[in-house]
Amino acid sequence: MVVDRSSPLGSSLTGERKKVRTLVDDAVQTVGRAIVWGQYPPDTTLPVEAEIAAELGVGRNVVREAIKILSAKSLVLAGRGTGMVVLPRGEWNYLDPDVIQWNLDHPELRDELIDELSALRAIIEPQVAALAATAASTVEVLRLFEAYEAMENAPDKFAGIEADILFHRRLFEACHNKMMLSLMRTVFVVLRANFALAIEVDAVSSRYPDDHKLVAEAIHQRDPERARAIMTKLLHKNIENVAKMRRARSLLGVQTP
Repeated sequence: MVVDRSSPLGSSLTGERKKVRTLVDDAVQTVGRAIVWGQYPPDTTLPVEAEIAAELGVGRNVVREAIKILSAKSLVLAGRGTGMVVLPRGEWNYLDPDVIQWNLDHPELRDELIDELSALRAIIEPQVAALAATAASTVEVLRLFEAYEAMENAPDKFAGIEADILFHRRLFEACHNKMMLSLMRTVFVVLRANFALAIEVDAVSSRYPDDHKLVAEAIHQRDPERARAIMTKLLHKNIENVAKMRRARSLLGVQTP
């Protein structure tokens, strides 16, 4: 049967699908966070579908779909006769946005994950800058300078944060490497987490806009080695700054969100 989505029946079916998808997403969030937070430790078995469904107040089909999504994130393995087993942490997909966020949401997991993501960023982003120096179009170079100017002239700290993130987005886009682009979201998670910490301790001004300008200039001059070196220096400054902000957070008694 072909359903006309503009008809009442078509609209109703679309609405039902959206409702089911929302329920599935909610179940993924609840169960996934419980796994990451240790409520269901690795190598243990999740409760049966019926029990999870009753606890969440949803149908078993919703739980089944949620488990499929969690399996795709390498958090669980569902098999006949073995139940739904939580996989070891070493097998989890830590680049998955949900897995990252669930770790960031836990105060005892947050800093460690940020450090590991920052180390990954320090490997990736200098190379991204070097690639951009050889691959960026004239328009893409101009967009980098526009992002830098938005940072420099930001009317408030929140506008400055968005401009900073935009600069790094433009940088990744200018490198013309699909593999690097696939890691861009991970870099943005680190950026936003660091900015959240900066807001906690009122240190958002430590954004190094001049270093961003130097990166853009090196790319404009088609100098990959200089672009790589400046980005490496910028990221090292950032890591040092995060350590300072954490010490400030500790002295201020600010709780990690």
